[in-house]
Amino acid sequence: MTNPIIRRQTLAGRLAALLLALAVLTPGGATAAPADLAGWGAARWGMTGPELEEALGDAVAALPGRWLYGGAYAELGLPDVEIGGLAFTGYLQMDAKTDRLRQVLLERRRVGATPAAFERLVEALEVTYGKPSLVCSQAKRGGAPLDYEMIWRFATTTLHAKFLDFSTTAAFGRDPQAGIDPLTPEREVRRNLRRFMPRRILLRFHDSRESDLDRGCP
Repeated sequence: MTNPIIRRQTLAGRLAALLLALAVLTPGGATAAPADLAGWGAARWGMTGPELEEALGDAVAALPGRWLYGGAYAELGLPDVEIGGLAFTGYLQMDAKTDRLRQVLLERRRVGATPAAFERLVEALEVTYGKPSLVCSQAKRGGAPLDYEMIWRFATTTLHAKFLDFSTTAAFGRDPQAGIDPLTPEREVRRNLRRFMPRRILLRFHDSRESDLDRGCP
């Protein structure tokens, strides 16, 4: 069986190489950045729910209830978004005070959230939006995830592409070959097994005036 620490080092190495490639001034697949990005697709910042349904048509589906995100909420989802040949699930996040569009969140989870998928996504984003304005990387300790982020900033819209991997060596705290105490609750066993430690690829499109949504690098 592959040593999880070696697997973790390999993952970190692949992502580090990707970040190094993004730092090159003239990446092979990148194109010139557009002058501006008006929103996400036909959606525009400040639209109401009915306006979004009209603008996005069949791409929008009602969620089973209201999903809360701090000072925002989502009642409308985007069940079938494709970028660079990769499938994402999206959420139209509305400002809780104004009931108007504040951010579009797209995510890809678990087995679909791999370094190779993230690399493919970044290549597709570079073709569309040019070279990112900012590249961040942070390998945290104490169970926090590895965190890689690329940011594209335009006058109207800011785009964040983020790879999160919670299965760091710090988080992987149990020998997978060790026996399991039959009295250990299942949730405790699952919490320490690598396959249950989530990876995520996140894309966030938001109004560039929303400075609290763009904190830059840690």
